[in-house]
Amino acid sequence: MAKRRTATVRRSSGFTLIELLVVIAILSILTALLLPAVQKVREAANRTSCSNNLYQIGLAFQMYHDTYAKLPPNRLSDLHATWAVLILPYLEQNNLYAQWDLSQTYYDQSDVARLTQVPIYFCPSRRTAQSPPGHSISGDQNDDIAPGILGPFVPGALGDYATCTGTDNCDGCDCDGHVYNGAFRAAKNQYGQALGYITFSDITDGLSNTIFAGDKHVQLYHFGCGVLDCSLYNGDYWMCSSRSVGPNYPLAQKPTDAVIGFGGYHTGVCQFLLGDGSVHAVATSTDLNVLALLANISDGQAIPEF
Repeated sequence: MAKRRTATVRRSSGFTLIELLVVIAILSILTALLLPAVQKVREAANRTSCSNNLYQIGLAFQMYHDTYAKLPPNRLSDLHATWAVLILPYLEQNNLYAQWDLSQTYYDQSDVARLTQVPIYFCPSRRTAQSPPGHSISGDQNDDIAPGILGPFVPGALGDYATCTGTDNCDGCDCDGHVYNGAFRAAKNQYGQALGYITFSDITDGLSNTIFAGDKHVQLYHFGCGVLDCSLYNGDYWMCSSRSVGPNYPLAQKPTDAVIGFGGYHTGVCQFLLGDGSVHAVATSTDLNVLALLANISDGQAIPEF
């Protein structure tokens, strides 16, 4: 009896088109599921780094006060250096500080002094010291050469943090009668008259109830554009280095908001340094009247929970 022969079918060891499409679909789903988690972890790390930056700035303020028995001013006077220059020795930036001649205006400083960036002044959720444009690209013009005539553009280093001048967007220098009630103000007004320095004893509401600094709102796609993102070292415009908060100066709710105030690129929160050195992630939905109480150094009112 003849034996039946059975044919053997060889299967290819590769993927069929359908199997390949299934694998790609699975990988796409996994990527979609994992990406938000990775982004959350990255943002959590960035927010921690930003909080540490503010903490280090707070320590520098404390050490400056220990040395001089007063807080640094928001700016020495119109045209001159800001707090970001004055605390450099307490941030291990002595070499950069030595490049500055504080008797001269921002516009008279060397390129090294003006353009050298300090990494601690940048929030990684927004940018780093290496991010383009790297320095201001507008808004740092000297408008005191002649009335109504802008001088040459003089770029400088940027930064993502601002001191708090209180509730009325004014540090006492050329503010047209606006109130300056925050912990940071100009040392002199535009006429050369001393405005006085703030000491811890002047902050009668208590250091733990007073905003010293926070995330400076910079509108997305407007990096380096003055006056809201002019050089952090430039005391010609107080909004280069400071912000206010209250009913008239709300927190930015998102990076694209066109507001003059505080605001970070952290989801739903803005980080603030208080006078006791603590750093708080404050919800951007917080009542602006409560934030105004925190911005004013001596309103004498109790602070609700925030």
